[in-house]
Amino acid sequence: MNKYSIDDFSKITGLNKILIRTWENRYSFVKPHRTSTNIRYYDDKMIVKALRYSVLVDAGFKISILTKLSVEEIDGLINNTLKKDNQTNNHSLYISQILESSISYNQLLFHNTYEKCIKDIGIIECYKHVLLEALNRIGILWMNDKISPPQEHFLSELIKTKIYKEIEKIGFKKLSKENWLLFLPKKELHDIGLLFAYLTLKMNGHNVVYLGQNLPHSLLLSLKDKNKIDNILFAIVSNTSKLDIKEITNFLKTNFSKSKVYTIINKNLLNENDFQKLNTISSIDDFINLITN
Repeated sequence: MNKYSIDDFSKITGLNKILIRTWENRYSFVKPHRTSTNIRYYDDKMIVKALRYSVLVDAGFKISILTKLSVEEIDGLINNTLKKDNQTNNHSLYISQILESSISYNQLLFHNTYEKCIKDIGIIECYKHVLLEALNRIGILWMNDKISPPQEHFLSELIKTKIYKEIEKIGFKKLSKENWLLFLPKKELHDIGLLFAYLTLKMNGHNVVYLGQNLPHSLLLSLKDKNKIDNILFAIVSNTSKLDIKEITNFLKTNFSKSKVYTIINKNLLNENDFQKLNTISSIDDFINLITN
């Protein structure tokens, strides 16, 4: 059983700590476990329950009513909420169900939620507003050892599988626009963002050479004379590989002097001077504007 502190519980459910305690005291919302030193902690079932209640409260239901309902009645309210044309509530509900699928290893729930989400708001908006937020919440806890790595990997692999399927739908025929080279440098393993960039490029008619994760940049030399590369995109996620960013960019500018080089990176990983020297992409909207203009 995973154990969550009240801080962890708050981060993953989106409920503030005062509200959690109020619900516990007034409505017996959940009954936290206690350590031998009387410190409260929560389990997976409590997280799932809180995710469901949080969405329904956002949709206008009273917590005092919800705590009196059965699991089946709560499920019915969630399904009815999805049918209503309220995008903000639906975003919250999709996030909740994606998180629930990860915590409980429920592949069917993930699949059904994903399919509803892209039908409702499209793959781009689903990724921006739902999948990224779910990954952010689950990732924060994983990096602090508060959620087991298998749960994070479970969610990541499901998302990657869906992105690959979207890419395959487009096909791999030669397209008329520019050629892009995409890769993750050595030690970089988190490739969902780069995969989504791959999908977005294909959706907008660009040709892509996708080399994936953990690639020493020296190996790129084999492409130098074989392919016309108009643009190069790589991503820096970890603190470890940020130390190599100058070396990587200098290598690319020297050996691919005719190519434009772009970096997906969190601004917080660099100081202001280094950040300004790079062609950085900080958001999905920035990237879409770049490749469509």
